[in-house]
Amino acid sequence: MAFAYLGSWMFFVFFAYLELFASADSPIYFDRKHRKVYKVVQSGARRWGFFGPRKSRLVAYDWELVDAEHHTTLQASTATASRVHHLVFLVRKSQDDPTIVDHFAFASVDFVPALWEYIRRYMENGSAPLVQGEFPPVSNMGAYVPWSDFGAVVPFLDQPGRRWKEQPWRTLFKYISMPVTVPLYVHWLFFNRLTVWTAQKVEWPEEIKSAIGQLINEVDLRTDAYRRLRPGPPPAV
Repeated sequence: MAFAYLGSWMFFVFFAYLELFASADSPIYFDRKHRKVYKVVQSGARRWGFFGPRKSRLVAYDWELVDAEHHTTLQASTATASRVHHLVFLVRKSQDDPTIVDHFAFASVDFVPALWEYIRRYMENGSAPLVQGEFPPVSNMGAYVPWSDFGAVVPFLDQPGRRWKEQPWRTLFKYISMPVTVPLYVHWLFFNRLTVWTAQKVEWPEEIKSAIGQLINEVDLRTDAYRRLRPGPPPAV
């Protein structure tokens, strides 16, 4: 019992170290004008020793030193097997030295060749930064509404009559399990929100903002008479 108690706390501390005060997102800039790729990484000591935020620093790579690879990960169970596809960018040290010094990836991509061709055409052929029907990216960090799925663990909060009629035995089991499932859900919700509250927003240096200009917004798309920013018909008012 002592080993299980100590092990569970060590498990909690380890994942708290990884998740708390982490970056809210991992944005990557493809700078066509200067043929650079920028990303922000966290490094160095934490502010309060073991916990706390780290300092962010900018790294920049020449586009000519970036190579793309298609990686797949096999996920199998006793019933099914599937492959998850990733677009991985590898950064060489120099034109003469093929040593890989860094990498970054777009994980769980449905169409890796299409995404690579989209990025390649933008960086090398002057294609529009957005494809037809695409909108400027918006971060969904913290978009989860607390208690929105509480009905999954408290059956009488989510159409109890229909639940009893369609799945009586399953609903009964959920009622019996509530003394266990509800405290577990409340703990999960608390630590989920704690991860969001402590997440560090990535701030790009002012010199990078000045070099590449402002991000595209919906006003830019509406005033783009020649459809250079996004092909296709103008956005509906």
